[in-house]
Amino acid sequence: MDYIHNWSTDTSPFKIDAVKTYAEVNLDNFAEYVEKIRKEEISAEKPDWSTATKYFAFINGQIAGEISCRWQIEKGILLEWGGHIGYGIAPDFRGQHIAEKMVNFALPKYQKRLISQVMISADKGNVASRKTIEANGGILENTVEIDGDEICRYWINLEKSME
Repeated sequence: MDYIHNWSTDTSPFKIDAVKTYAEVNLDNFAEYVEKIRKEEISAEKPDWSTATKYFAFINGQIAGEISCRWQIEKGILLEWGGHIGYGIAPDFRGQHIAEKMVNFALPKYQKRLISQVMISADKGNVASRKTIEANGGILENTVEIDGDEICRYWINLEKSME
């Protein structure tokens, strides 16, 4: 799969943890991977992990990006800095506002679950990701230092849209 290969050769300093997950995927059996992520919607692999739903963005038959909607922000590091939403765009598809569209696609999923605020984080130096969050209504709450990296914590208020 080109998506996984593109991540493995990415020189960006802003890599996502999902790359590690993709590295374990049997490229000959993507359906097996899809089944694995479907199970994550019902039961998290570890007690301090949230259940999650993943969506993929396809362009011309290629995976351009993925977004993970994590439903239990109180689990693990999510409230501190991980957030409700995590996303990544394959290097060949960056600069096309795909992440912005994926976040916009994901927000109504939280509204359906009656989650009124969504937290998303980004490395302070990742200007593209910060712009993506801000374009979707993200308001910077604060910056935290995690392992020497400055992480910006944003909140998106969905209450107005829920009325």
